Amino acid sequence: MTHGDLRPWISVSLVILALAYVGCTSSPTEPIKKTATPPTPATTPATPPATSTKLIANLGDPVGVLIVSGERNGYMEPCGCSEDQSGGLIRLYDLVERLHQQNLPTAFIDLGGLIKNPATARGGFEQTKIKLDYAIKALALLKCSALGLSAEDLKVGVSETLGLFLNSLGETRIVAANIEPNEAYASLFRPSVITRSGPVRLGVTAVTDPASLEGLADPEREALLPKILRPEDALPKVLADLESKSDYQILMVQGPPDLARRLAGAYPGFDIVVSTSEFPDPLNHDPELLNGGKTMLVTVGQKGKNVGVFGFYKDGEQAPKYQLVTLNKRYDGPATAMKKLIQTEYRETLKAAGIVENILRHDLASAPTGSRFVGVDACKTCHPKTVEHWKTTKHAEAYETLLHDPKPNTQYDAECILCHTTGFEINSGWVSADKTPHLLGNQCENCHGPASRHVAEPDNRELRKAIALTTERADRTRQCLQCHDEENSREFEFTGYESEIHHKGLDDYSDPKVHKGAAAQAVAPKAGASGP
Repeated sequence: MTHGDLRPWISVSLVILALAYVGCTSSPTEPIKKTATPPTPATTPATPPATSTKLIANLGDPVGVLIVSGERNGYMEPCGCSEDQSGGLIRLYDLVERLHQQNLPTAFIDLGGLIKNPATARGGFEQTKIKLDYAIKALALLKCSALGLSAEDLKVGVSETLGLFLNSLGETRIVAANIEPNEAYASLFRPSVITRSGPVRLGVTAVTDPASLEGLADPEREALLPKILRPEDALPKVLADLESKSDYQILMVQGPPDLARRLAGAYPGFDIVVSTSEFPDPLNHDPELLNGGKTMLVTVGQKGKNVGVFGFYKDGEQAPKYQLVTLNKRYDGPATAMKKLIQTEYRETLKAAGIVENILRHDLASAPTGSRFVGVDACKTCHPKTVEHWKTTKHAEAYETLLHDPKPNTQYDAECILCHTTGFEINSGWVSADKTPHLLGNQCENCHGPASRHVAEPDNRELRKAIALTTERADRTRQCLQCHDEENSREFEFTGYESEIHHKGLDDYSDPKVHKGAAAQAVAPKAGASGP
């Protein structure tokens, strides 16, 4: 799910200003010349002084800026379930706009990793494919100079991904020194690119770990990407070419961090090496200095929470500076064009495609055979006080929060619906507000499982045992973390929140009618009705 509380945005005039600056900005100034023995690259604190009027004050007065992002892993924007969520393409666009308002020429490159494996993505395969398309469009809007190729981005299908790149990437090129595609996609790929940030010429190349590509279970991979070299067989020639044409040489490595470190040591001509991350947030905000301080090895983390920002200085008199920037609420400013793309067009596409209604559904293996979701109204006959207590919780209001979300159409986003309805992705569970209105919100059965058989036979001990959920079991199985994960509920601990939903002992079962049972209404859609 994408996350964060986004604020209203301002005028189209700022978008026009941004589009005039984003990307490869040329300048009549003479190119930067590096000194024969470069000084030790400078690092900066992650947060600039509070009194500064500059956006990234710790970079000083650079003549050019490079922004590096990567490993977005499907996180297009914060969803807003937690106040302190960071990241998102809208905030990235705002950062770029503001740098331009400070008259800083800016180049932008991306390591790749726009989506996560569709087999494990919350929204399923079809939503992941649509998300990839809009992530590519966002890079084009940012005028990305170079994009690394991640094997994860190819998991919707190699031909599908390359087709989306071809249709939506605009002037951006996939940079892959060790990959040669077939002729149909040759125009998409470059072994390297030269981009400018003011007077600074930046030579950018990238490599992809061959093992990650060769491991793709896609029969079209070999035909569409027929030539995959070892990085060591491709980089010497590319580096020599970049050194003759650019002021600073940059290598992006789509592969394990140890591969990036090894290549950085083997090819000291690179001034900057960008590595993939082991953790969502980098453990060290400063670059690792290699080759006697000449090479900066950096990682910007996962999920698009952070970007790396490099400052370059006049005549090469000062070494580049680096700062890791967290895309927090500070960047809830303009970005009208990106907001329209991500919040409006993307979700309108999800709605039109019927992503939520057509999600691939499955049986719930832990439920008794034949059990179906019946909704909270079926529970209140025997558990009236428990249901009344549930109505006072935020779980009961979960679907309503989507309808009142300032971001449009979140109720058509499968990543949001998963945690705001009951039984989504499970046969007999949530389909839509029209077809399954009895499953609005986060109800009893999301924790206890489909309850039709228990409703029919309330005194059946085996059925009661199957839907029982003790505090100990919920904590041990970490069931709540499906929704209360590190993004949505960073401080969540079950034992701390359990008191808010605790309902043991609220109801009295002495009335004989609660032991008779009732036939559950056949209100779930017929598709998949035979299973739980």
